[in-house]
Amino acid sequence: MEPNRSIIRPSSSLTTQLLDIQTFISLYINTAATEVNNLCLEDFILLEIDNTTKTVGVTRFSFTTILLCISGQLDMIVGQHHYSLKAQDISIIPAESINSLSSFSDDFKAYMVVFKSDFLKKGFVNSSILEELLFINPEYPPVFELDAALFESNRYKFEKIKAEYYKASPFYLDMIRLYLIQILYDYNRVCEICLLNSTTSMNRQFQIVHKFRKLVDKHFALFRTVKEYSDLLHISPKYLSECVKQQTGFSAIDIIHQKITLEAEFLLRYSELSIKEIATALSFDTLSHFSRFFKAQKKCTPSEYRLLP
Repeated sequence: MEPNRSIIRPSSSLTTQLLDIQTFISLYINTAATEVNNLCLEDFILLEIDNTTKTVGVTRFSFTTILLCISGQLDMIVGQHHYSLKAQDISIIPAESINSLSSFSDDFKAYMVVFKSDFLKKGFVNSSILEELLFINPEYPPVFELDAALFESNRYKFEKIKAEYYKASPFYLDMIRLYLIQILYDYNRVCEICLLNSTTSMNRQFQIVHKFRKLVDKHFALFRTVKEYSDLLHISPKYLSECVKQQTGFSAIDIIHQKITLEAEFLLRYSELSIKEIATALSFDTLSHFSRFFKAQKKCTPSEYRLLP
């Protein structure tokens, strides 16, 4: 089954159809190995996933996703961040964020709960409080390692959600909402503690890299060189490159190329733009230039990538 695609016209802000919950399950979840309740709602579902889950290529979801890793690991991309999700980690993929899930280890097991904000809005939480709980700062990787006590506490909450979900007793949706809100509060608490204990906010290099990433997110289709970004930051290309390498482990040009590649993958997989139109939307001067760039990054041509399952 091919992912749903909607027509996109090149513009400064490219958008496309978001995957809904049912489409996500049909494309990526091995329903033969994963118990999927008939009570799958349009705005909520709980899954227990493992290494039979199919690789999720670069996409955007219409829903928020929370993952609690029980064992093993997988590689994740969320926005500009690349990281591994390991045992005792919790991660949140905000709705509409570019993301990817791949390289599931043989022993990978995790709880995955997916929901639309409307699901929680039907509960008891004030809308403004809910918006704060669901806001995930895009400047930091949305993943935290939980200590043993907090991991067991959150695992218990996921298991209670599972029990409520499958029993479907009176008020079970309200109970699920309450446990979900507790999990979100736990996540936000861990996030706040990490930020309070961090000294990176006082690090000049960190501030430069932070501004550089924001500029790349905004101008990736226009600016392609380190010098163009260093000029915007009023520093030398050499110093910008040193800051980025020390803070991220990647070169500055790698960060620029990763962003362009991520957007190209998304458009190739989920838009009906021709490859030439994608090249134009990403400001490549010729189709052959775009094809050479993409092949250097992904080891396949745009046409070959578009044919991948």
